[in-house]
Amino acid sequence: TGKLGTNVHRDGAEANDVAILEYIISEDNFAILLPMKLKLNKEYAHRHLFVTLLMAGLCCWFGYDGCIRYPAMSAADLYKSIEKQDPPAGANLVTFKAEKIRRQYEFSGIALLVSLVVGLRLLKSARFDFEFDDDGFTCRGRRFARADIDRIDRSQWEKKSILTLRMTDGTKIVLDGWHHTGVREFAAAYPG
Repeated sequence: TGKLGTNVHRDGAEANDVAILEYIISEDNFAILLPMKLKLNKEYAHRHLFVTLLMAGLCCWFGYDGCIRYPAMSAADLYKSIEKQDPPAGANLVTFKAEKIRRQYEFSGIALLVSLVVGLRLLKSARFDFEFDDDGFTCRGRRFARADIDRIDRSQWEKKSILTLRMTDGTKIVLDGWHHTGVREFAAAYPG
């Protein structure tokens, strides 16, 4: 039953870095921070999704060439299509074809690996659950009070927008402003 307000806080990184905090003014004139949930940064998500899909597409492309297209071609035709010239006399075309097929498998495997790593990293960021308010925060379903924070490491904040929370029980929580929106607001609400 208070009045809704906002406060603009400059965190010192740049003049245009502004965190807007929503709060309620209680009847006894205290500002109470509204619960705020970190959300996946859309730009981060779009870039990682693009790379995941691109690498999955390349995996399929290389896999198709290595499993279907190259084996169906004669060794001489494969040489001509790759090297753009007739094979030299006496060239070992069987070895050439086997090597090119093997390379397609390797490229397909590398593209698959990159696709999985980037995609799983995106999924991990999307599933990260963090919500904070005046009294503390909830991370991955576990509630922490302000007093549970031993220290906030801001050594990477200026360059990378990364905060590392060190809890009194030894838990380490990393908040990355590139992965999630709302980290700047947390930094403003929890200055130290």
